[in-house]
Amino acid sequence: MIYLISGLLIFAMGLFYLIHPAKSPTRVYSYSSELATATRSGFYLAQRWCRNAFLFVGAIELLLGFIVTYFHLTYFEGAWTLTVYLAIAVIFLHTEVKLRHYLMRIGQLPAAYQK
Repeated sequence: MIYLISGLLIFAMGLFYLIHPAKSPTRVYSYSSELATATRSGFYLAQRWCRNAFLFVGAIELLLGFIVTYFHLTYFEGAWTLTVYLAIAVIFLHTEVKLRHYLMRIGQLPAAYQK
C-alpha cells in the first residue's frame, strides 16, 4: 500500500511539473538548489530532469505497488518503506549529479563544488 500511495503522489508531482513548469527559482514551487540556481539554463534543465525523475520513479513505484498488492507481499512493509525513502533520495541525487556535470561542462560550476 505504501508504494501505491507514494507512487501516486510522486507521479502526480511529476505531472504537475509537466503541466506547470517553474518559470523562476522559488523555495516552494521549483527545484532550487545552489547548483540549480547557478545559471538560468541550469535552472531550466534542473526542472526538466527533476520532473522526469519524478515521473519515472512515480511510475515504477506505482507498478511495484500493484505487484506487491496483487501478490499479497504486504508483510514486508518495513522494507517497502525503506525503499520508498531511497527512491525519493535517488530523484534528488540524480538531478544534482546531472547538474554538476552540466555546469562543469559549460565552466559555470560554483567554487564550493570544485575540488
